[in-house]
Amino acid sequence: MTAGSNIDERLLDEAIAWHRALEGDDADWDGFTLWLEADPRHREAFDEIALIDRIVEEHAPTLRQLTVIEPIEPEPASPARRRWLVGSLAAALAFAVGIPAVWHSPADKVFATSAGETRQIALGNGASVDLAPASRLIARGGDTNRLELAAGDAYFDVAHDPARTLSIKAGDYAVSDIGTRFELNLAADAVTVAVAEGQVSVSPDGGDATQVAAGQQLVALRGAQGSRLATVDARDVGAWRQGRLVYNNTPLTVVAADISRYTGKTVSVDPAIRSRQFSGVLVIGDGSRLLANLADLMAVSYDEKGNRVRIRAADRR
Repeated sequence: MTAGSNIDERLLDEAIAWHRALEGDDADWDGFTLWLEADPRHREAFDEIALIDRIVEEHAPTLRQLTVIEPIEPEPASPARRRWLVGSLAAALAFAVGIPAVWHSPADKVFATSAGETRQIALGNGASVDLAPASRLIARGGDTNRLELAAGDAYFDVAHDPARTLSIKAGDYAVSDIGTRFELNLAADAVTVAVAEGQVSVSPDGGDATQVAAGQQLVALRGAQGSRLATVDARDVGAWRQGRLVYNNTPLTVVAADISRYTGKTVSVDPAIRSRQFSGVLVIGDGSRLLANLADLMAVSYDEKGNRVRIRAADRR
C-alpha cells in the first residue's frame, strides 16, 4: 500500500468486491459510482487493487517462486473464478512478503464516468478522448499511450505523430493508431471499432491485424471466429456526443449495453434473440425513452423488474 495511506482492511475488501463485480456482464455501475463518491479513500483503495492485479499479471512467474500453494480445488477453476483467485493471491503476497522492485511500478491512472455522465480527457501531445457514460479508461502505469478501455464507449481524437503509436486494449482486442478519429465500444459480447477519419489497426490476441479505414466499422463478437467489417457514415461515428445513438446492423446486445449506460439500469437480451441486429437511430434525451423507442423501431418488447430490464421478442397479436 502507498505510504501514508489510511485505507483499512474493510475498504480493501470492498474494493476487491467491486473489482470482481465490474468484470460481470450485469455490473452495477450506479452502485459503483455511489460507492466511489461516498469517500475519497474508496477510489484510492480501488486503484490499489487494480494496481495489484496488474502487478501479479505482469510478474506472475516471480510471485509463484515466492511461495508454494497447495491446490484446494479438485477441478480447474473457471476463468472468472481463476482471475479472482489470482487477484486475492496477489494481495496476500504483496502485503505478506513485499516485492519492492515490483511495487514501485508506476501506478495506473483511471478515468471513469457514472451513468448519464460524460467526460472529456486531454491525453497530451495532441490526443484527447470523450468518455461516454458508465465507462472506464485506464492508462497502464500512467502512460497515456498505453491504454485499456475496461468498460463502455470512448471517442478518440489523435493528432498525427509518426513518433508515437497509441495502443488501446479492449477485451481480447487491441487497437493501434498514429493519428485518427475513431470510436471504441466494449460490451459484454462484442468489441466495436468505428473510424471517422484516418485508419486504425485492430488485432485480436494472437491473431492477424485488420485495417479499419474512415467510413468503416469492425464488429468482433466474443467467442466467435473472426470479425465483420461494414460501411458506416463517418459523421455518425461518436454521434452519442450530439445526443444520438446510431446503429448499422449492430448486435442487439451492444445496443442493450449502450442503453444500460444511459439509463443506469441493467439491460440484458433474451438468449432467443441475442443474434438479432439493429439498424436505426435512438435519441438519447434523458435516457428514459430509449427502451420504448427501440421497441417502436424493432420487433422487440421488454420487461422491467426493479433496476433490471430484459429485452425479448415482441408479443404476437
